[in-house]
Amino acid sequence: MKWFFKCLRQYADFSGRARRKEYWWFSVIYFIISLVLIIGFITSIYSNIDIQEDVDEFAILASVLKSPFIYIYLIYYLVMLIPGIAVFVRRLHDIGRSGYWALLFYGISILANFSSVMLESNENVLLTLLILFIMLFATVLFLVWLFTDSQYGPNQWGPNPKGEGNPEEATTGEVQLS
Repeated sequence: MKWFFKCLRQYADFSGRARRKEYWWFSVIYFIISLVLIIGFITSIYSNIDIQEDVDEFAILASVLKSPFIYIYLIYYLVMLIPGIAVFVRRLHDIGRSGYWALLFYGISILANFSSVMLESNENVLLTLLILFIMLFATVLFLVWLFTDSQYGPNQWGPNPKGEGNPEEATTGEVQLS
């Protein structure tokens, strides 16, 4: 939990570096909280709908809008969006990559979401499949990067958060006179 709260304390801090432990603990706890909210949301929807009747889209929409979990999840998602992107950028910095790579990943993710809508309407199937393939490739690439160990020693984004390879003045903030 300390890594999760560390990311919250560094809410919009896109500078510096984040260890694997910091990124993955933040991600796991974020996922668990999201899962609990989604399960509560689905449970509340099904408790408001009589499954034995023919259910139309308006009944489902009304049930969705009555559920408090949709609003709680939406607020949670919006509040956690900035620290999630920030820790992602800091993690990229830790392995020596620019944070601008995150723009590429999120841009491809948005394109993939639009392409899945296009796939349902059978428009531009080849373009849609190409975008989804690019998203798959980008996901694998970023997973490899996110599991990569910290770059040894300091880099342009700061000292190694593990302390490995940092000169003495980078870890203590003082210059050693010998």
